[in-house]
Amino acid sequence: MIFLSIFVQAFSFILISKLNPTFDPRLLTGYMLIVGSIFIFIFSLFVEGNIAQLSGLFSWKLGFVFLFSALFATAFGHMTYNYAIKNVGPTETVIFVNLNTLFAILGTAIFLKEPILTNHYIGLLFIIVGVFVGSGTIEYVWRKRRMRRG
Repeated sequence: MIFLSIFVQAFSFILISKLNPTFDPRLLTGYMLIVGSIFIFIFSLFVEGNIAQLSGLFSWKLGFVFLFSALFATAFGHMTYNYAIKNVGPTETVIFVNLNTLFAILGTAIFLKEPILTNHYIGLLFIIVGVFVGSGTIEYVWRKRRMRRG
């Protein structure tokens, strides 16, 4: 499941970068969210199968929070992301989007009082190193040091 999700995300990055010059980021985001929702709904039917369980979970307060999250947080985040891809390119944008995990873990620790475990620190270390390597920061620092020495 994890490999499949990473594969689909990588495919979507390629698709976004190919469609982005011709599509408005708002339109592209709308299509992405609608198509993605349909796929997730169909996939959930195969995994769970009992859709009646959803009615027991729904309340107006939960529905409002869900709608707010979908419209403002997710839609605005994806529009910003698609706009960034259009202006700076997919490589630079994807590198810094990986920092979302860092902010998500910090948010759960601050707002939900969740403990940050050793596995989280190890994962965050990998993410930060990946961002530095992927953005070329480490290479830049090494070149600068070489120029100072010689």
